[in-house]
Amino acid sequence: MKFSTEAIEKVVSLLSGEMTEWMAAEPELDALTLENGLREAMMQIGAASMESALAAEEQQYPVPEVACDCGHHARYTRRRKVKTMSTFGWVRYRRAYYWCPHCHRGQSPLDRRLGLRPGQVSVALGSLLALEGIETSFENAARRIKELILIDVSENTVRATTQGFGELEEAQEQEWLAEGQDFDNLVERHRTVNDPPERLYGSVDGVFVLIGSEWSELKVGCWYDVEATGRKCVIPGETDSLHAKDIGYYCDLSTAERFRDLVWASGYHRDADRAQEIVFVADGAAWIWKLVDDLFPKAVQIVDWYHAAKYLDDIATAVFCDGEASKQEWLDITRQQLWDGCIDDVIESCCVWEKRSDAAAALHRAITYYTHNKHRMDYARLRQEGYQIGSGTVESACKQIATQRLKRSGARWGVDGARHTGKARAAYLSGRWSDLKSRSIALAQAA
Repeated sequence: MKFSTEAIEKVVSLLSGEMTEWMAAEPELDALTLENGLREAMMQIGAASMESALAAEEQQYPVPEVACDCGHHARYTRRRKVKTMSTFGWVRYRRAYYWCPHCHRGQSPLDRRLGLRPGQVSVALGSLLALEGIETSFENAARRIKELILIDVSENTVRATTQGFGELEEAQEQEWLAEGQDFDNLVERHRTVNDPPERLYGSVDGVFVLIGSEWSELKVGCWYDVEATGRKCVIPGETDSLHAKDIGYYCDLSTAERFRDLVWASGYHRDADRAQEIVFVADGAAWIWKLVDDLFPKAVQIVDWYHAAKYLDDIATAVFCDGEASKQEWLDITRQQLWDGCIDDVIESCCVWEKRSDAAAALHRAITYYTHNKHRMDYARLRQEGYQIGSGTVESACKQIATQRLKRSGARWGVDGARHTGKARAAYLSGRWSDLKSRSIALAQAA
């Protein structure tokens, strides 16, 4: 929306005149006071302008009836006075209100058409509140909003708005799931849509979040593409010749079985069902690979290099408690074996120390891990064929969604609060915030 130059010039002229008089009357006025005073004036102008515009939208003589969603007609009752909290503060207006005697529901055509939400925050303000709510505590977010845009809202308003955006994301996921489980839709999609992804990466992990007094696992996933950085890596453990791009995140507090549906739904959104090749990179958790086997049985499976190498570090720490040089020599040899995908040699190198009782636990964990995941660790071949072998993308997702927000010092969550705050943050990090705002408007228009 653009305002005419003439209208802007009129407002500027009036405000500059007021400011000149103000500055003349208060010679000791400083820039901070001057600017804050202008901001407050602009807030008043914005609220008054919205009120005036909304009043102008109402007909002088409302129609006696309007169609109701139930199939009958709602009757005009009166012009009802309401208010909504906008980015300019409270906006008050009157509009025609209709009541359906059949379904006993009321409606306002003006509210529906514009997506207004009487008694609630506007979509524009709600977006700002939620953006703060996914970044910091709800209490701190309310303080920041007051400082940033001069709007006084409660901690509970920020919480409800933020989690409301998470509910919108959850509704979007359910739509993806319904579409992704519709066989006819999938057939038509494969037949008509061009340019399927050539190689699409997926990854899943878990991070524990305090829910009430118990720790529960937030399961986090992402879909992404990979591109070359131009750097050639030759030292075992260097994996930054490739990096992730176009990352889409998702999360849920759920069982592995329930999370399976979300993996499929989010994958459907990223055209995983049409991809020429799916690549999953993750740690060795059994529930992850069972999920991948069930949903994407033809996927290339890769155990994250860093998780695999960490088992060697644990063994070396347990075995070489006194000899740093010997420890590093053994690590260099076994890490090279692992880097080359020679997993049998790695297991043999571990078994050399099987009589060391002080290292028995670390050895058992490592040998079991390498034995069960051997077919996912052919790192030399995988690197040669251009695959990314590190799961840093999903580990970053866990940090960004859970550690930086849900695990803030002093944070205590209920299940739904943590779930919806996490989902809202995941949507923002995925670059889909505008989609949630559009859904919020559509929901208000359908009310």
